[in-house]
Amino acid sequence: MKQKLFLIVGTFFSLFCVWSQSFPQIPSLESRDFLFSQYQQEVQQCQKDFFKSNTSVQAFYSYKAKKGDTIFTMAARCSIWQETLSTANSIENSSELLEGKTIILPSANGIFIPEFPATSIEFLLANEHKEKIMQGKFEQYKINGRIFYFIPGERFSPAERAYFLNPGMSMPLEKSILTSDYGKRQSPITGRWQFHKGIDLAAPTGTSVFACKTGIVKSVERGNKIYGNHIVISHAGGMESSYAHLSEILVEEGEAVATGQKIGKVGTTGLSTGPHLHFEIKQNGSSLYPR
Repeated sequence: MKQKLFLIVGTFFSLFCVWSQSFPQIPSLESRDFLFSQYQQEVQQCQKDFFKSNTSVQAFYSYKAKKGDTIFTMAARCSIWQETLSTANSIENSSELLEGKTIILPSANGIFIPEFPATSIEFLLANEHKEKIMQGKFEQYKINGRIFYFIPGERFSPAERAYFLNPGMSMPLEKSILTSDYGKRQSPITGRWQFHKGIDLAAPTGTSVFACKTGIVKSVERGNKIYGNHIVISHAGGMESSYAHLSEILVEEGEAVATGQKIGKVGTTGLSTGPHLHFEIKQNGSSLYPR
C-alpha cells in the first residue's frame, strides 16, 4: 500500500512538472539514489501496464549527463529504449556528445513526435505517423519548450534506426516522406513483388539532395532507363551511397564531397511514378541499411 501511494504521489508530481518545466533532477543513476529508485519503480510500473494493455501514466525526471554518459549507457541504466530518450531530448544521432546536458527521462517506452519538427528524423517520424496523430489519440507533453505527441510502445523504423545509429551520417533530404522502405515490396510500376534495395523519400521536384557522408563521387550517370540521373559516392570502409531519379546533378566524377554537401536535386527521371529520391546504401557490394 505504501509503495502504491509512493508511486501515485510521485507520478502526479511529475505530471505537474511536465507543464511547469520543473522536472525533479536525479543526481546519480544509481539505485541508492532516492529519486532514481523512485524513477525505476515508475518505469517498472509503466512496463507492467503496457504488457497488460493498461493505460500508463507518463512521469518525467531529469538528469545532468556526466563524462562518459551516452544514449546507450543511460538507456540501459534506466531500462528505457534509446528511441524514447533520443526523441524526448531531440537527439538526432547516437554519437552526439551529452556531457553537461540536462537529459529528460520519461517513465514509459515509446516515441515523442514534436508538433513542429526541426530535424530530419523528426520530419520522418512526423510524416510516418501523421494519420495517427491527426486522429487525436495521443497525449501531448511540453518538453524544453516544445509540444510533443507521445506514441506508447512505438519504435524507430529500420531506416530511422539506421540514421540514428550510424555516426557521421546524415539524411540526404532535410524534409521528406518515407514512401517505400527497404525490403520486399510490391512494385508500383509492375505490381510484382520484388526486393527494394533502398528507401524512397518523396519530396517536391527541385528539393536539395545532400551527401549522407564524406566521400568521393564514384560515378555520375544521366538518363539511365531505371535510375534516371543518379550519383554513386564511395565512402571509407567499403561503403557506397546512391542517389537516383535526380532532376539535376551538381557534382562531377572524382570530386570529394563532405557530409551534408549539396550534390543534386530531387526529380522523377528514369523509372519513377513521381518526384522522389531513391536512396541506397551498399557495403562491400551488398545492399543494406546504412549501419
